[in-house]
Amino acid sequence: NGETGEVDMYNAENLENNMSTRAGDFAYIPANIPHLPYNMSQIEPATAVISRTDPNEQESVVMLPELDAIHR
Repeated sequence: NGETGEVDMYNAENLENNMSTRAGDFAYIPANIPHLPYNMSQIEPATAVISRTDPNEQESVVMLPELDAIHR
């Protein structure tokens, strides 16, 4: 089926929430919510399909480098 791996995602204002997704799952993150997805495995690949509802999605993305150090 082509679906592989497990991806977790930190989300919320200071990335304090965590959600797990597996092959076949659907996750919705509302607009303007910081989020940081990551592959749960150090050796197995994970595949995800990501889409946005904003027609100006690239122009709307705001990078938050100050949150990078929270979860490494």
